[in-house]
Amino acid sequence: MTKYDRISAVFWIALGAAISAESSRLGPGLLSTPGPGLIPLGCGLALGILGVILFLLTLRRNSEPGEVLWEKGTLWRKLILTLMSLVCYAILLEALGFLLITFLWLFFVCRVGNLGWKKTALTAVVVTACCYVLFNYLLGIRFPRGLIG
Repeated sequence: MTKYDRISAVFWIALGAAISAESSRLGPGLLSTPGPGLIPLGCGLALGILGVILFLLTLRRNSEPGEVLWEKGTLWRKLILTLMSLVCYAILLEALGFLLITFLWLFFVCRVGNLGWKKTALTAVVVTACCYVLFNYLLGIRFPRGLIG
């Protein structure tokens, strides 16, 4: 896996550098008066730093002969369902609203992950409520209301 880890590390370093460069064009501002590029700059730096750490870790390991990218038993169905659900989340966010689509998405992902029905429902409700309180009340970010209005 070392070869593939190195490739992914280089990808994350490049992506982090690109995000950081573009966010600096937006103007990060200061911590006391943040600009629109501050959060993307922090995310880009974090991606780049984690990519460098991964790359350095791969230098310590030797590549094994016959290594494969995907292990046997990879749960392709769950992977594809989760990716498709993220696309549906983005498409339906405006129409259904933040609360409803976030609850439905979390419920779906927990069920794909084989969490029990009670834990799934509890997780979906608690995480959706926490996200709503955090973003709507504490940060003042307004999300689409959708069907719930």
